[in-house]
Amino acid sequence: MPPSPTASSRALLARLDESAFTARHLKIYVTVLLGHFLCGFVINLTGVVLPGVIKTFHLTSESAGVFSSVLFAGMLVGAAVAGTVSDRFGRKVPLAVTIMVYAVFSLAAVFAPSFGALVTFRALQGIGLGAEIAVALPYIAEFVPSRHRGPLVTAATAAWLIGLPTAAAVGTAVVPVWGWRAMFAIATVPVLVGAVMLATLPESVRYLLRRGRVAAGTAIVDTLCRGTGTSAPAEHHEAPETRGSVRTLVGRRYLRYTIALWFMEVCAGAFLYGLSSWLPSVLEKQGVGLLKSFGYTAIITTAGVVGAILAGQLINRIGRRVVLGAGFVLSGLLCLVWGTTTAAGAVILLGSLATFFGSGLAGSTLFAYASELYPTASRATGLGWAAAWQKVGGLVMPALVGFVLAMHTTQFVFFLLFGVISVLAGLAALVATFETRGRTVEQITQEITGTPVAATRAMARS
Repeated sequence: MPPSPTASSRALLARLDESAFTARHLKIYVTVLLGHFLCGFVINLTGVVLPGVIKTFHLTSESAGVFSSVLFAGMLVGAAVAGTVSDRFGRKVPLAVTIMVYAVFSLAAVFAPSFGALVTFRALQGIGLGAEIAVALPYIAEFVPSRHRGPLVTAATAAWLIGLPTAAAVGTAVVPVWGWRAMFAIATVPVLVGAVMLATLPESVRYLLRRGRVAAGTAIVDTLCRGTGTSAPAEHHEAPETRGSVRTLVGRRYLRYTIALWFMEVCAGAFLYGLSSWLPSVLEKQGVGLLKSFGYTAIITTAGVVGAILAGQLINRIGRRVVLGAGFVLSGLLCLVWGTTTAAGAVILLGSLATFFGSGLAGSTLFAYASELYPTASRATGLGWAAAWQKVGGLVMPALVGFVLAMHTTQFVFFLLFGVISVLAGLAALVATFETRGRTVEQITQEITGTPVAATRAMARS
């Protein structure tokens, strides 16, 4: 007698979770990673093109501020909506479409006839960018073997962070020669990546199984995990859901973890975007030359990339809760010390360490955690809402910093703000984080929801 669909599903998930990382895994991952890197690149075009945009359209400071903030507003909408769409219609097509959306509106921005049109295109581009983040990371979390999940999601976040210095480097070479519109022309390249995704990426096996498409899932696993066999399957049970729902995120079982996650995301967004927006200006006021302040900022933000790469190894060894809690708290304490010095060496060292622990270790771990916390039916919805709250921090913090600095307070207050929000985020992590280390995504759901787990359950290797 052939196995029941439920038994077949469990066997497929066991093979998927326990597989070696094959060449096919690598091709899929690199394709998604390239799209995620380009997402970070396009997001960080604002600072590169803004001087030229101001000159072309004769903008006031207020109008320039609108151009800077409208992208985040679009990203907030895209992140909140795309997750639910992906949970209902799959991962592959929404992921490819989100990338094509922000590429197409990059092309529109090249030919923007007015500032109003440019702002509109940038806002619509933001929807695609926010949506990509909400879909890409859950896709990675669902197809890679469990023991590789943390490192590969945090590495994807590192690739996204590399977009900041890359955009600055490309802009330095391109804008003086070709003008700011050339940067948006370069930002149309992702449309090719989206087309490759449509042609080559498989659908998420977990999504297919949730839809009852066992045969389709089997075909993908056979191609992806050759030679892994069909040994005794681990017991996996998915909470009965038919579509993504925000109600799951705020339901009784998840409410505590969701509130903590959203709070940490607001703080992480405030740290990342507030610091990148204001640090050059603050350093200049401390006596650092403008060109040096840009150089210092580049070094400091690059330290976050290093932290994101190392985070993947740490979270598999000591767990998400410790990395989140310690990363945020150490970053906050370093910010307080950072605000007491103006010596060049100390500014670079303390700033790099604060960013390494804050945006790097803690920030990337936060996205890994968000991509695995919720059940398959609501995973992209959960990641999307987490990303949306990060954008709330990105919208609020730059404005708050501007208000505080306008009051002619000491520069220490600037660093005090970042120190306080980081420490608060660390405390939230230590108090209300569910430890996901060493568990498959189904086992995480089982433990949070209280679904009975078979005594023979095979724990994922950490």
